[in-house]
Amino acid sequence: MSAVLGFAALTTAALLLIVLPAPGVAVPGGAPLAPRGSDASDAAEPRGSWRALLGGREPAAREVSALVERLLAVQRTGAAPRRVWEGLLPTTPLPLRPLARALAGGIPAAELLHHPTAQAAPVRTLLTALALCERTGAPLGGVLSSLVAALEDLDDAELARRSAFAGPRATAGILAILPVVGVGLGTLIGASPVTVLLRSSSGPVLLVAGAALTGCGWWWMHRLMRASRGTSEQVDPTVVLDLVAAPLSAGLPLGTALQEVAACLPESSWRGVLLRSAAALRAGADPAHALRDLPASLAPLRDAWTLAERSGADPSGMLRAAARASRRTRARDAEAEAARLAVRLVLPTGLALLPAFLLLGIVPTVISLLGGSFGDLLGGAPATGTVPVPPSGG
Repeated sequence: MSAVLGFAALTTAALLLIVLPAPGVAVPGGAPLAPRGSDASDAAEPRGSWRALLGGREPAAREVSALVERLLAVQRTGAAPRRVWEGLLPTTPLPLRPLARALAGGIPAAELLHHPTAQAAPVRTLLTALALCERTGAPLGGVLSSLVAALEDLDDAELARRSAFAGPRATAGILAILPVVGVGLGTLIGASPVTVLLRSSSGPVLLVAGAALTGCGWWWMHRLMRASRGTSEQVDPTVVLDLVAAPLSAGLPLGTALQEVAACLPESSWRGVLLRSAAALRAGADPAHALRDLPASLAPLRDAWTLAERSGADPSGMLRAAARASRRTRARDAEAEAARLAVRLVLPTGLALLPAFLLLGIVPTVISLLGGSFGDLLGGAPATGTVPVPPSGG
């Protein structure tokens, strides 16, 4: 019976490790990303899964990037936008086909931002760029060229981030099931830790304390993993810089460019801060004053504009250069953040999960092997049901 319980505990721990993700880990932007040279649709959703069969998976970043590249190539022929989308429709990936069909039907891109397929970050980014060109008359070719480079850079940075965090995620997943493994190992060596936890006088104390520490360790790791992910906007801030550069290249002033970009962004993104800056610029405020409240992720916009004003350089080119530079630092930042996370995981391990492993696995195993309760080991009264052995002799 003990061997069966031990096998069941270890099997449960293995299933938890395989099936459940590490605490607090999620892939930003929806579907997993495909490596270079592979089919993005296969990487985004496993073959035979119910979401793939129903066509309900989110489009992968590589699929959107490939679609934009084909769109750019066909657009250079000078065809009308509706004709371009009609020509792309047969080769459009299945998750993106409803949007392509709607664009081929003449529906404005701004009206499609609330489409269910448009909730994926790469798709929303594409629609935002198309809507901006429709509103401002910015050259579509230049916007699409910048968008292709941005999507590929962001995809590479996300792949590097996932690789850097693979080790900490695996460590978190293994440590999270450590208390269950302790119970299973104790049972397999012939002890009865489950019986001690459920029937001995000290068992409830060990069980409650171990469960509380396990829950605390899970919660702590969950917080660390979530904090390491940071915030994920639907439209990346570096793409916002590229989008602001588009109307500037079309000859619009900065205030109007910010207002038009903000009008195309979703409500939950950078819309509010851009609208406030645009209102200040249109009211005649100095750019340094109007842009001072931008968040750190949009600070390159303020720096690039200041440098362009002082040097006489093209502000749209400065913004695109700042966007590329910001995206290049993502991989290095991810490696440094993953290293810090690996160090922080020592705290919940040492203060919560290892004590839970001792309370739920090691201590009940020792008590079971010695034939007593925790009180017996400390010199207290024997547990209920134990018979003290009378001293030998006289």
